[in-house]
Amino acid sequence: MAVKKLLALFCILALAMLACGVTVDLGTSSPTGTPTSSFSSSDQVSTSVAQTLQALTQEAALATPANTSTPTPTATITNTPMPPTLSVSVATDCYAGPSTHYGFVITIYPGTTVTVKGKDPGDNYWIIDVPGYPGTLCWLSGQNASVSGDTTDLSVPATTTILYALSEPDHLHISCYRPAPPPTPGPGTPWPHRSGSGGGRVVFSWRNTEPTQTNVRVYRDGYRIATLGGGATSYTDDDFGGWHGGVTYGVQAVNSYAVSSIETIDTGNCH
Repeated sequence: MAVKKLLALFCILALAMLACGVTVDLGTSSPTGTPTSSFSSSDQVSTSVAQTLQALTQEAALATPANTSTPTPTATITNTPMPPTLSVSVATDCYAGPSTHYGFVITIYPGTTVTVKGKDPGDNYWIIDVPGYPGTLCWLSGQNASVSGDTTDLSVPATTTILYALSEPDHLHISCYRPAPPPTPGPGTPWPHRSGSGGGRVVFSWRNTEPTQTNVRVYRDGYRIATLGGGATSYTDDDFGGWHGGVTYGVQAVNSYAVSSIETIDTGNCH
């Protein structure tokens, strides 16, 4: 800004000198007696203006800061492949190993999508994440399963002893009660046969065998319906509605680092 003001002032002064017709005579003799050239004021002003413009241009160039901006790095987009998933066409039980001889873990129903963690092609089983229990695996038969996604890099876990390291409950017992017909009050009467209609009550009991367990999980048809304290030995289900068909109850020992397999009993064993 200061350079521009100085240049404007200088131009005004030069124009004023030209307008007045000022002439400077430099025709004096040199020491050798040769007269010097005579320059008009317009020549001197033009020369001075040119020199001044050159100086101001150099000064402005020096005053202009260099472009030191740092270029913005280009973001690198990494595509993380999604893990393969599995669904079933019919209700399928999942076990603690690659056969029905292992402990039952959970039932996978049509419409449920689970994450596939491994494969056991020799036995036609898929190893999946148990829904709702991250880090807990079970083996599901591939007979009625459909898998989506890339399964190329899936491995086969060698053992399940770490996941299912706890001793499972035993001595499972189940008693079933149907509601007393109205207007008879009371908790109900024993249900001698699986017949009739309406809701009822099931009392499911067991014996704990794992000394390190901190909780007990109770399941109905593969779905967890309760988590009890480690010393619990029974569960009462007042939402029972399986009078026209069998219902499977399960129990599982749990602590902070492992679980047991799920031991089950069907309401066909009611007494």
